[in-house]
Amino acid sequence: MSPNPQTRFHGRGRRAPTLSWLLLAACILQTACSDEKPPGPPPVEVPAPQAIDWCPYVAAGPPGTAPGALAMSSAHALVRFFSPGSHYVALDAALVRALEGPTVDWDAAARVYAEALESVCALETVAEAPLPAVSVEDLGGIAVIHPGTGDVTLPAGARAVAIDLRVLPAAPGLEEALGRAISAASTGAVARVNYRVRVHKGLMDEVREESAYSNTTTSQSSPPYTASGAAELPVALLTSPTLAPAAARFAVDLRAAGRAWLFGEPVATAVAESRWVPIGARGLAIRVLQLEDSAGPLPDLLPADRALQGALADSLRELPTLGAPTSLDRSVPAARAKMERRRPQEESRPTVGESPGIARASLVIAHGAMRRFFPYFPVVGDGIDARLEETLAAVDAAPVSRERLIQHMRRFGAVLQDGHNFVFAANPPTIGYLPALFTEVQGEAVVRRSMEPGMRPGDTLVRIGPRSAADWYAEELARTSAATPGYRFDLATRRLREMTGPLALGLRALDGSERTVEVQPQPSSSLTGLGSLGPERPAGWLDDLGAPSLYYLNLDTAVLDRMEDFRQSMTEATKARGLVVDMRGYPGGINHYLVAAHLIQQPFVSPLFRYTRWTGPDQRSTEDENLNFEPVTASAFTGPIVLLVGPHSVSAAENFAIMLVATKRVRVVGQRSAGTNGNITTLLLPGFIQFLFTGMEVLHPDGSTFHGVGIVPDVEAAPTAEDIATGRDPELLKAIELLLQ
Repeated sequence: MSPNPQTRFHGRGRRAPTLSWLLLAACILQTACSDEKPPGPPPVEVPAPQAIDWCPYVAAGPPGTAPGALAMSSAHALVRFFSPGSHYVALDAALVRALEGPTVDWDAAARVYAEALESVCALETVAEAPLPAVSVEDLGGIAVIHPGTGDVTLPAGARAVAIDLRVLPAAPGLEEALGRAISAASTGAVARVNYRVRVHKGLMDEVREESAYSNTTTSQSSPPYTASGAAELPVALLTSPTLAPAAARFAVDLRAAGRAWLFGEPVATAVAESRWVPIGARGLAIRVLQLEDSAGPLPDLLPADRALQGALADSLRELPTLGAPTSLDRSVPAARAKMERRRPQEESRPTVGESPGIARASLVIAHGAMRRFFPYFPVVGDGIDARLEETLAAVDAAPVSRERLIQHMRRFGAVLQDGHNFVFAANPPTIGYLPALFTEVQGEAVVRRSMEPGMRPGDTLVRIGPRSAADWYAEELARTSAATPGYRFDLATRRLREMTGPLALGLRALDGSERTVEVQPQPSSSLTGLGSLGPERPAGWLDDLGAPSLYYLNLDTAVLDRMEDFRQSMTEATKARGLVVDMRGYPGGINHYLVAAHLIQQPFVSPLFRYTRWTGPDQRSTEDENLNFEPVTASAFTGPIVLLVGPHSVSAAENFAIMLVATKRVRVVGQRSAGTNGNITTLLLPGFIQFLFTGMEVLHPDGSTFHGVGIVPDVEAAPTAEDIATGRDPELLKAIELLLQ
């Protein structure tokens, strides 16, 4: 039975109030009106048009071969990033509901998911059918084209054409077959309807207002249907209660262009705006564009111009004499959700919580987002699908707690090998912090600084609670994302500092003796005396190290956080024989581009920043950006420079180092840097989980790979436990040695 669209939306409502009533209302509100008059009638509310239920108009597609989790990831990424309508939080909440329970039935999940979303329909799949060969039958001078593979040849003397869209399979080549059908009946090209899609420049940060990434919408045009016919013939499209999306799009295009009549059943515009994503024995039809013309979105429903009753020849008898179709009826405004820019910061935040549905949905959402927006798969490899299956299985294996939810997300993120991948959660289990900083020495954690009396610089960590430090690190490194081994060890060690209660630590002193220290969690406010992971030495001359002609400049934000202090140091440094620039920390308080301009005495460029751009779900491109700089001559340093880097040198620190290395301005001493650069962006997941990652690809100025490579020292130097205990800095000493040669 054909669905009755008239039962699915309201009409235009009653007539709006007249101008006289509006003037009277304005007068009543003004104190200057002296004559009191009785109040007018209550305002008339015009009911908003209701969107039709477009699902009964969709012809289901064939099943797929992808596992359910991967198929759902692909589908939700289409919905989340390319469909119109609801905000991210509402879309993600629908996925959470669909994935609750002890295990997941992906077929059932697809149905529950679609029930909550206006732009998604769930249908049982149909057997896959190839596109048949094209055929044409002659009904008394009316050529009925059954589209398919091969060229279309009209019978001689054809006076009109009917193109049969009924029961066409959603098969590869359907759009091209339909194009050949209208081409044979036309002498002029047939314009197609414009469509509006989402445009993403990277993944817009979903937490912070300021971001290098953005999203918007844009109107696109499709190439017109070409013409190859000998005559411009009247055309009817034979429609059925359901159509494949490509067939529905063809019908909307031709009817909107006034090129064809619709004979049979109405066509829902949303079907023409959708695509099919199979999930097991079910599939989802998902709206991914908005068909529009100069008047705005097309109507939700295009009614049939004629019914098909009795013999087809009888229904088509008048076609040669009908003339051009009338224009579309725009009296009922389109009520389906419009394509608008996402504004994630303006919507309500997800509720804090933990459940199997939240955990599974978070993993699926992150997987789909990384597939679309993570730029480094060619560098780090493509293990993300297997990692999704692994972490989903871990959710099924044990009850979900807040801590386990965080660990699932960290394990998933580790496959990205991205030093900017962090997982933050509201209400984390941490109650305090370990009052110590550690440095890796030959694969072990050595105390660098400590506010705990029992932990001394140079002590090596050998036990963490009841476990050996080696076992603890093996587990932690497996769920720590980083691009280089040194930075991965650094990030794993930071997790040690997040305490959920008292912790017994086993330490080995320089003489080989071992002892256990019971450490209590400390509030973050009490740890300011620890300083940062970077070196603490301030800028100045290196007299104490036997190099009074050399100047030292520490760019770590804990030491140098004002440009005026930097300029003062540069004024002093101009007299130096050589300069040591220490970038083993992070330059958070200064403009590192301006610092580079004082050191590089020639025009130079930034690293190459490459953005992933999606124009709709299918058109992927990249945008490259370079920043150009001129040298600063005032207080510039023109002598030899040694640059210090290490495993803590990451992101902005590496951005600075890239420019000095590319211009061959420095010799580099120390250890390999983190190999992680580019603006971070945040994916906000259910349960108020923040999943951070690098949203752009960063390359050396010459286009060579930086991620996972980092800044490689010309001369390697690293501290020992004894160096740390005695305060000796072998990297700085090596830099001095090179400059004094």
